[in-house]
Amino acid sequence: MRGVVVTKVGVEKQKKNNLLNLFRKYLYKPITGGVFGYLIFLFLISVSKYLGYLIGNRESFQIDITDLLLSLLGFAFIFTIKMKENTKEKVS
Repeated sequence: MRGVVVTKVGVEKQKKNNLLNLFRKYLYKPITGGVFGYLIFLFLISVSKYLGYLIGNRESFQIDITDLLLSLLGFAFIFTIKMKENTKEKVS
């Protein structure tokens, strides 16, 4: 007398994996991309200000709060692009 025993462990594990995959896909990847975009924009602004200081257009080299806020555009752009890539339906 052999029988099949079905447990809910597999279903619960699959739900946990699905939630983890959803978290990675819709939050983790866009946020890490956004942080990367923020750092790239901040780096470009810093380099351009430093080069302006070296060639004499500026009297001093400073990073202002407005530069940090302007770098948020990089976060917003890359976050939006990554979110759009993740939510795009696959057409085959």
